[in-house]
Amino acid sequence: MLRAGRSLRGSWPTPVGVVLLLLATSIALPLARWGDSALVLALIPAAVAGYLAGRHMVGLVPAVVAFSVVLAASLPISYVLPGTAPLGDWMASVLIALLTVVAPWWFGRYRMLREEQRESDAAILADRAQADERGRIADDLHDTIGHELALIAVQAGALELGRDLSPAQREQFRALREAAVRASDRLRDVVRVTRPEDGPSRLDPVGGEGIAALVAGARDAGMSVEAAIDHALVAAADPLIAELAVRTVREGLTNAARHAPGAAVEIHVGRSDADGVTVSIRSAASTETGAQGSGHGIPSLRRRAELLGGSIDADSTPGGGFELRLRAPMRAETVAHGSMDAADPALRTNARAARRRVWQATIVPAVILGLALVGFAVVQAITFAHTAVTSELYESIELGATRAALAPLLPAGTPGPVPIVAEPPSPDGTECEYFAARDGWLHFTDATYRLCFDQGVLVEKTLLEAR
Repeated sequence: MLRAGRSLRGSWPTPVGVVLLLLATSIALPLARWGDSALVLALIPAAVAGYLAGRHMVGLVPAVVAFSVVLAASLPISYVLPGTAPLGDWMASVLIALLTVVAPWWFGRYRMLREEQRESDAAILADRAQADERGRIADDLHDTIGHELALIAVQAGALELGRDLSPAQREQFRALREAAVRASDRLRDVVRVTRPEDGPSRLDPVGGEGIAALVAGARDAGMSVEAAIDHALVAAADPLIAELAVRTVREGLTNAARHAPGAAVEIHVGRSDADGVTVSIRSAASTETGAQGSGHGIPSLRRRAELLGGSIDADSTPGGGFELRLRAPMRAETVAHGSMDAADPALRTNARAARRRVWQATIVPAVILGLALVGFAVVQAITFAHTAVTSELYESIELGATRAALAPLLPAGTPGPVPIVAEPPSPDGTECEYFAARDGWLHFTDATYRLCFDQGVLVEKTLLEAR
């Protein structure tokens, strides 16, 4: 499933994309009619416009409507414009639109959909890592605090039964036992809420604002923190990367407060050498004794970073301090981790949705190509039936035959316009008719037969061929 809440950074409003596609597709008919002019230079901007519309225009239906409107309207317009072959010109315009606008549009849309799938896969994997982390936290709560609360309840119950207690003391131990039981029940409720896999709501701010809030909170608590934050860089990064940066800073400050209380902390958030995001939290050595941690924070953070295409390093500094470093790309990258990721139902569903959307986009050029082929076949059949003379029939026609005698053998022909091939002067006083020189509707040629009549008698027959 491609997420509806994906980032739309770089997407275009639908009216902008529709207008661009209308303008780009509209050049097809002029190119089909006057393709030997400077209009051919419009092919490049038309192809670029089609690609950009596909790359940044989210809606599929508006693009289909734009293509359909222009190609449908070009058919009657081809009859209005001056020319000899309106159906042929329309067919050519459909093919030009397919090659110069629709094909680049489809490629751009394919790239957009693939990027959406990668971002959605990364979000799914990141959410799963977060759910795993929440599950580990729930296990810790249940195994440690739950166990301690159970011991408190048991001990309070035993003391409540003491024979040498006054009624007031016995009541106090009973209240203590009931409080421990209530706390244990509340803990189970918290664990139950923590375990769902549909992902928690984001309560923390992300990006530079979230990091600044963490730094301010640490300073208010009495920590000595120096921070250099590139807020513009974090704001430009993928939201998942920005959230990862916030988590890294939070983990670094937590570690400093826990393991090195009183030590100065330096935070740096900037651009890495590989044009990505780098986050560094360095704490100096402390003379005070810090608390022992559970060891879950950095491994969980490292797994989350790896799922997004980044890395986490945690090392001691030469002066006895500690440094936590994050290196991540600007855009989240999906990184598979074993067969479990490949078999993840959410990823499979997401892949199927992506393939379905790609196929939906593929239908557009396929339908246009199909219509073009059908139209081409219809034009060829009509041309052959109404204007074509086979070579066998042409050879059988003899000079001196009357037009009335040839009428049952000849199609309607094209009596008026001059053919597109070179034509010698016709005999004086004659009326000439032109016929396509074709032996079948799949016979492609510009050759033309010219039959010239004088007073209804055939005086010349000529094969006109392109030079």
